[in-house]
Amino acid sequence: MASCPRCLPALLVLAALSLSREARAGDAAHGEWSSLKTGKEVYDAACVSCHGARGTGADRSMRGFDIPPPDLTDCAFSTREPAIDWYGIAHSGGPTKGFNRIMPAFGDALSKQQLEAVVEHVKTFCRERRSWPVGELNLAKAMNTGKAFPENEVAWKMGATVKEPASLSGSLAVARRIGARHQLEAVLPVGVQQIERTDAKGCTSLDWGAGVGDLGLAWKSVLWHSLAAGTIGSVSLDVFFPTGNRADGFGNAIFAFEPALRVAQLIPYVGFLQAQVGAELSTDTGVASHVLFWRAALGHTFRRGGFGRAWSPGVEILGSAEFGDSTVVDWSVVPQLQVALSRRQHIRAAAGVRLPLNDFDERGIQLQAYLIWDWYDGGITEGW
Repeated sequence: MASCPRCLPALLVLAALSLSREARAGDAAHGEWSSLKTGKEVYDAACVSCHGARGTGADRSMRGFDIPPPDLTDCAFSTREPAIDWYGIAHSGGPTKGFNRIMPAFGDALSKQQLEAVVEHVKTFCRERRSWPVGELNLAKAMNTGKAFPENEVAWKMGATVKEPASLSGSLAVARRIGARHQLEAVLPVGVQQIERTDAKGCTSLDWGAGVGDLGLAWKSVLWHSLAAGTIGSVSLDVFFPTGNRADGFGNAIFAFEPALRVAQLIPYVGFLQAQVGAELSTDTGVASHVLFWRAALGHTFRRGGFGRAWSPGVEILGSAEFGDSTVVDWSVVPQLQVALSRRQHIRAAAGVRLPLNDFDERGIQLQAYLIWDWYDGGITEGW
């Protein structure tokens, strides 16, 4: 340590913080905090020295460290994660979610009821919380059923079929939340697949080819949300541009539109249900027909230790039919599992299998997977 004189001030600060936390926990253990009932009382006793009386952060001289605390009045920050995640950080400290250890653990100093009360109080610092959907309604992303909740994320989705002609498809989606209720998203599909070609002698063969599909831009707006009712609903409109190569099977190379309604519902003691109904509207029915589709995903999210890393098993039912032809409906089922890879849970992965329930000659089994990075919650290398 003598070789690092610049480290001494930082070590002294950390030591002082550690002693302060131990002293506060010790005081609480002797009953100093046991009489605190309301969330405000707990906040004023345990949190105000770092987070400030108004939640915007205490002055540097008061908190004793350089890292600025988060602005608890920022609705974009305070509403996007469920209260159980805030409880977990207050209970076990910042490192439990991949944050700085300067955030202490109060699980031994405050009761479960006190921690829940202070989290509820902190959530009130967002003055426009009625406009912002809360994190409890931000459910696990299904493989095919669109989410109702607006996100800030980058998602890479993959699908693979083994039945000839085999294919490996992928899409890169970048989504940005706009305000409390809206989202703008861009989707670029790419693929590698076997392409049937015929030579000059009339002989056919399967060759591998790669290409880019039809670029998509999507807008999503939340119509309603209620934590008390456990529901959220939104409408979306996807517009597809003719950037693909129809001859080789990469997109339809025409303009197309996809309006949809998306709904999610929390189901006590069961989990959650997400549903989507919409239409694929073609500008050239000679190339692609109009299609109606409906999708539903039933799942449940488990958390290690009650508030730790999450994993969400689920199953989807998918249906679609061309306009005016209700006799031919394609049905599929997709069992799947999503897991949080990082402690901060901003990087998640999922895998599933799309199994056709009819028309087996035309449709084969597809393996599906995705990787999501919620960039608002931190960089790719953070939170592990």
